[in-house]
Amino acid sequence: MDPKVRSKINRIAAEANAIARELEDISNGLSHEFKGIGSVKAASGLRRSAEKYRYVSYKLRRI
Repeated sequence: MDPKVRSKINRIAAEANAIARELEDISNGLSHEFKGIGSVKAASGLRRSAEKYRYVSYKLRRI
């Protein structure tokens, strides 16, 4: 694979990981700072989104 393409893929994968970390941080903040069903559902949705970003990053690194 062309090194420039590999580099771009690696940057995109790293950005996907960074987004996943941010989503996890926000999810944890919601879980700790707010109470109620709404905050639980929101935190859960953010965690699911973070998992999807991690999966995308994983798949990109395996190309």
